[in-house]
Amino acid sequence: MNEHQIAVIPGDGIGREVIPEGVRVLEAVGAKHGIRFKWQEFPWSCDWYQAHGRMCPQDAPEILRKFDAVYFGAVGNPSLVPDHVAVWGLLIDFRRLFAALPARRPQAGRPRLHRGAREHRRRVRQRRRAHL
Repeated sequence: MNEHQIAVIPGDGIGREVIPEGVRVLEAVGAKHGIRFKWQEFPWSCDWYQAHGRMCPQDAPEILRKFDAVYFGAVGNPSLVPDHVAVWGLLIDFRRLFAALPARRPQAGRPRLHRGAREHRRRVRQRRRAHL
């Protein structure tokens, strides 16, 4: 049975509501197909920012690199933290670090969109390797 290490970041607002349901669905699918998950939740959010002055710890990228995947909820609570701080302090930085694009939804009748995203990720990885 395969086991996958998944970092879970519910974040703010609706993320805290939908992520637990998503985990439940993935567990059900995994049980049916012989896949196990080991989940580790991180409290990084606007509440974390209020307590620590940052959206996540400075070593968050190193922490997340140890996982097979990151299951990310929602980020932002303008009543606590300005949107540009919340989004750039967590979501955008992680996407850049891991050359990740936003979640893609099925695009019926548009097969080139998927190929374009794959090509974009390949080019981003090549540029990163060239600068190392």
